[in-house]
Amino acid sequence: QYVQPSYGPVYAPQASTAVVPLSRRLTGPSGYDDINDYGDSPYYDDRPIPGGYSRPPIRHRRHSAVSFVTPSGRDAYSQYRHGTRPGSLSIKFKRKGAFMAGIGLDEAQSHVRLSNNDAYSMHDLHADPRGRILLKVKWVGYSSLTYEIPLDAYDGRVNLSTLARRVSRACVHYLQANVIPVLWDRVELHHLEEVSYGVWQPMLSTR
Repeated sequence: QYVQPSYGPVYAPQASTAVVPLSRRLTGPSGYDDINDYGDSPYYDDRPIPGGYSRPPIRHRRHSAVSFVTPSGRDAYSQYRHGTRPGSLSIKFKRKGAFMAGIGLDEAQSHVRLSNNDAYSMHDLHADPRGRILLKVKWVGYSSLTYEIPLDAYDGRVNLSTLARRVSRACVHYLQANVIPVLWDRVELHHLEEVSYGVWQPMLSTR
């Protein structure tokens, strides 16, 4: 059950099973993504977040944006899908023209141009029937938190830049919610690894 008014009580004691939809209900009524017509479907506010780190301000909501899923529920769905096995694919984020993979969380939110922007399909990412994946964010010494990320696709090809932006904002929220002493604009996103079917973990480092 959601406990008002702060973020903290939501994440303990079930951090490994909590799913936070990236939602305007989480970020306030004025938060709108660049992709419209979601209605009440979860998506994340794309407004810029100031640099640095701090505890997020108190937000008042009409409904909780936190829902829960069970591993058995996800596994029951996965048995009806076919394709690459979990862990066999990593989603790399590389600036256009760059030699090495890796973009800053701040760059991801600045609409940076990525190489192979449409290289992956919804099928590759094992999206659920609603076109969403789960993102399990983890920092050493802190409990993990799982976010629900909607995918933006055209003709079945995922827009990698939009995915990077949404992953970045989830990571920033995670860093701030846990008051992790690191400047988020010094954190780099290398790639996503699939840890279980349709559940992806971002590989992060500081620069």
